[in-house]
Amino acid sequence: MALVAAALGTSTARARRLARTALPPGFARSAREAAVRGRAVLLVEGATDAAVLGPLLHGPSGPVVLAVGGKHLLPLAGAVAQALGASWHAVVDGDADGWRRARNRSRARTTHHRATAQVLRLLPPQRVTVLPDALEAELALWPSFVAALRAHGGDLTGPGAKDPARYAAAAAAATAADAPALLLALRQPPPPPTR
Repeated sequence: MALVAAALGTSTARARRLARTALPPGFARSAREAAVRGRAVLLVEGATDAAVLGPLLHGPSGPVVLAVGGKHLLPLAGAVAQALGASWHAVVDGDADGWRRARNRSRARTTHHRATAQVLRLLPPQRVTVLPDALEAELALWPSFVAALRAHGGDLTGPGAKDPARYAAAAAAATAADAPALLLALRQPPPPPTR
């Protein structure tokens, strides 16, 4: 826990409490198992990200995709994964236009920009892929995924959006051949962990 505390610039007691209460149940166990098996860990913000990227990147050399529960938790998750010996990489929504989809656009623009900037300050640049906007903007560029999602009753916007079960089914049914290059690049192994 001392390594996590040092990475976050906080006390060991606070780092232990955060790792136990803020991260999803089983996160540390999954990161440790990935490290033992020599597999990299891909940290994503939420369940829909994991539902899509898990099937897309699945394979013997693909990363283990772990949802951390929000953008703000990526630095903590990275520190925990590294302390457990896992090679890790994080995917961050850049939210370039996400504020346009909110009711209070002015407040949303400031909030999205601040949240992204804060996370990027805390994560090592070589361990981060920043999507230009939200994941859905990249998924819109994946024709076979969009068709499969609609066939499963889902959509990238509106009431059918953000449904992890539909996203997972669509990702499993889609072909990787027409997937966006930015998403396929996440198969590349991240730098090895440092101690």
